[in-house]
Amino acid sequence: MQAVVFDWDLTLWNSWGIHLGLMESTARELGMVAPTAEAVAAEFHRPFHQHLLWFFGTHPEAQDELEGILPVYLSHYHAIDGHRRYLYPGVATLLHAFRRRGIRVGILSDKIPYFGEIELRESGLAPLVEYANFKTDARPYKPAPDGLLDVLQTMAVDPSDAMYVGDGPQDIICARSVGATSVAALWATIDQEAILAERPTHRVYRPHQVMAVVAEANGYGGSDPWRRHLPWPWRPDADNPDDDQDAGIAGVAEAAQDVEPPTLLSWPLADRWRGRTGDLALPPQDANPIAPLRLQG
Repeated sequence: MQAVVFDWDLTLWNSWGIHLGLMESTARELGMVAPTAEAVAAEFHRPFHQHLLWFFGTHPEAQDELEGILPVYLSHYHAIDGHRRYLYPGVATLLHAFRRRGIRVGILSDKIPYFGEIELRESGLAPLVEYANFKTDARPYKPAPDGLLDVLQTMAVDPSDAMYVGDGPQDIICARSVGATSVAALWATIDQEAILAERPTHRVYRPHQVMAVVAEANGYGGSDPWRRHLPWPWRPDADNPDDDQDAGIAGVAEAAQDVEPPTLLSWPLADRWRGRTGDLALPPQDANPIAPLRLQG
């Protein structure tokens, strides 16, 4: 596996938390009732301008009404500071680990460049990303393969040596259509049922588990568990939603005292790994507070 291509929103970047706040602020300034999180989620699949018009215009195709809505939304967007904090926990660590390990990183997103490029730059991830393709009028929306093919061709990576990680069913279809490995990012997806229905190659519940998938594909294991790239003992358990940071600080100290590093077993044998505590550092609803629709029943 030479390269990992990521979606941006709800995969690396918490656009859900930002967007809900901006929708509330926009509604307040326009003198309208703020839409509920459930309503926003139901229409989140729409292109951005249509999404705004759905809630604040007379109909989704009323383009002439955008001039009274978009500047309000943008004014609140530009008032946001501290963009770096909107990265999901573990994302920056993951990309730094890939850089050290020689795994190349790209981004394919249907977010318009106006937002995506600002967020990528201010997140601090830009130096770690080889190529980013944000949505322009020149290419269709996912699941059309055009964007992913462009990323892989620009990086000179064969699809069979790449994986695409995303939070939506369109991401899985897109990866499959070009022959890349598909990975469902479940830490913030709005519709887990829909993405799993597309039968992704792998499903991961925490960003660091993407590393487990790459390591498994590349045959790393035994004495080379990539531990030095992470602040906790790495355990590749990508199909276990209860796999988090394992033993935490205590586990790091314990692992350092081992004469021999534990052998990394295959995922079905995860419960037999040494050093696991069986306890979560954070339960899913606390680790993923921006995905309340599926995690907070």
